[in-house]
Amino acid sequence: MSGLVFKIAPGERFIVNGATLENGDKPARIRVVEGDARVLRCRDAMRPEEVDTPVKQVYYAIQLLVTGDLKEETTLPAIDAECARLEDAFGHIDGDLIPVLRSMVERGNYYSAMCHLRQILPIEAELLALPVRGSMRMPEAKVA
Repeated sequence: MSGLVFKIAPGERFIVNGATLENGDKPARIRVVEGDARVLRCRDAMRPEEVDTPVKQVYYAIQLLVTGDLKEETTLPAIDAECARLEDAFGHIDGDLIPVLRSMVERGNYYSAMCHLRQILPIEAELLALPVRGSMRMPEAKVA
């Protein structure tokens, strides 16, 4: 059995390929068999006013790809360019963080990319809380 499996709470909403679906009154396990299906749990969605850091901008751009609000041909190059900048900022912490993200995005595995980014968000928060020394600053994001 392959594919993406996620648990949905009663009444929880989620988006699959741009369509918003709502679970009934019982918990459910959903298995997405098609590898190119775009899935977003509404509870994982980021609101525009929350997008205030480079990692959050990448997350939000991927989220908008999932919902169909942005097109891959224009958004993917911007995400890749931002990931290159993030690689400079995160490379000294964990050299695999951003290359793994880039690989997920490259393969169109947006749900996994968003899950991966949620793990990077606390690291980014710690970096942003550090005092700025010389030119060691997070680059300004240029996506979404």
